[in-house]
Amino acid sequence: MKRLCRWCCLLLCLGMVGSALGQELLLQRLAADPPAPEVVAGRHDAAFADAGHGATLYERSKQPTWWRIRADRAIGSAGQPQLVLQSPYLTRVEAWVPGRTAPTRHAIYGADADLRYSTRALVIALPQGLPRGASIWLRVHAPAAMPMPVGIVPLAQVQREDLHYVGWRAFILGSTAVLAILAIALWARLREPIYGYFTANVMCVLLYLLGLGGEARAVPGLASVFASSPTPMRIVAALGGFFIITFQRRQLEMHRQLPRLDRVLRLCALFLLGIAMACLVSDSVVLSLLGNVGLIVGAALLLPCCLLLALRGQRYAWPLLASWTPLWMLCVLRCLELTGWLHLDLAAPLLAHGISLALAISCLLVTFGLAEQMLELRRDRDRVSRMATVDELTGMLTRAALQQRLAEALQDAARSERPLALAYIDIDHFKRINDIHGHAGGDACLRWVAACARARLRSTDTLGRQGGDEMLLLMPGATLEAARRVAEDIRQHVAAQPLPREGQALSCTLSVGVAQWQHGESVAALLQRADAALYASKAAGRNRVSVSPTHRVTHQEPQP
Repeated sequence: MKRLCRWCCLLLCLGMVGSALGQELLLQRLAADPPAPEVVAGRHDAAFADAGHGATLYERSKQPTWWRIRADRAIGSAGQPQLVLQSPYLTRVEAWVPGRTAPTRHAIYGADADLRYSTRALVIALPQGLPRGASIWLRVHAPAAMPMPVGIVPLAQVQREDLHYVGWRAFILGSTAVLAILAIALWARLREPIYGYFTANVMCVLLYLLGLGGEARAVPGLASVFASSPTPMRIVAALGGFFIITFQRRQLEMHRQLPRLDRVLRLCALFLLGIAMACLVSDSVVLSLLGNVGLIVGAALLLPCCLLLALRGQRYAWPLLASWTPLWMLCVLRCLELTGWLHLDLAAPLLAHGISLALAISCLLVTFGLAEQMLELRRDRDRVSRMATVDELTGMLTRAALQQRLAEALQDAARSERPLALAYIDIDHFKRINDIHGHAGGDACLRWVAACARARLRSTDTLGRQGGDEMLLLMPGATLEAARRVAEDIRQHVAAQPLPREGQALSCTLSVGVAQWQHGESVAALLQRADAALYASKAAGRNRVSVSPTHRVTHQEPQP
């Protein structure tokens, strides 16, 4: 399995790493820090031993140690060869190379940083190349253990790979920064704790990428923090794990769906929070190991949870599953590499790039999941709002929505000095219809009357259900006579077209009272006058329209 992973990664990275001038490098390590003149003079050559990591410099000691690099053949000075140490992170190197008597110092952070090159590697010039039998001496101080693939390549290749790297990192960091800004705006707008956890996680991811890749050296304030020791990175990583696990527990509602696993994940999140707190008082490498274990265990628990909930139909689980799966696999490979169980050699930078990409993509996919959740919440809100404003049976406005619309219409009429009319509509003998045809027949009658009325309304008119079989028709801009004509048209249409139902004709008629708003009149007074006109229609025999204040009967027919 190790061999398969190693060869797959090697094949994938061939196009990224490039040739090392065709040579094979021999790396040897001295587990001590004797004076530099003695080492360079060769007095400790016998104490150097093969590192056992191929062309990878992997220093785990926190104390400075010595490394010797040789090539299997002579490397000339043509092409301006450069010694490249990839993924250095906090590693600081002093180099003695052929052709130079004084050492050169190299680091990503601090005064020894060479700003001519990107943060992907430490670049050490070899002015005379590397003659056969000659050695490059490196005094290495690595506060954080990080495998560094070593190669000797022409300067042009260094510059070309730097350009590719900068473009890649700009895409990753830019995408993550945009997501961080969106997350902050979302949380600031909604003030929901769940979005606060997501925002905190995205910020931790961004800080982690900046610190690990070295781009933090260009950010005021961050350079001194991340250059001091690996502790800030460990704290950021542990806090990021705490925030993302807590966020996903809440988003998936695991306390209701999977309560037992939710308790385990909560303990895992609290464990990572404890690791972050412990890192404030200790820089033990054990804390880093425990933090990595906590992250892997948390991800390993979240994966089956997401899969199970996705199969149960929870759509939010799919983006989480897609974001966690590659990230978990890459983190496992990284931990195996850091523990020495897996040697990736030249594929190590590809793994680092993969983790950075997986982190950015995971934030993006989780954002998609949040967007889907917000859309569903919006649909639920619209559905509830419609239920509160629209009568489910007839499609008319509910009483509460109608009262609000009436109050707004009165304010508009008072402000614009335009007329406003109101028609109070009642279905005659509605109780008798219910008794004969049942409640289903009564419901059908209500729907029929509502449909007939809507078909004859202007775009500015509003029809609402006042209660039972009573309806209100609000007509902004209509005079009393215009409103009477509209009401009469509705009444005639309903009376002339019985509703066919189960082979029978269900006939119904309407009694209507119409009133026009008078300046300074309240909503209650207007409704009272329209109601009085309605009762005038009923008193006159029903199936007619009456107007207020004269209660003049405009149409009379024999009482049915």
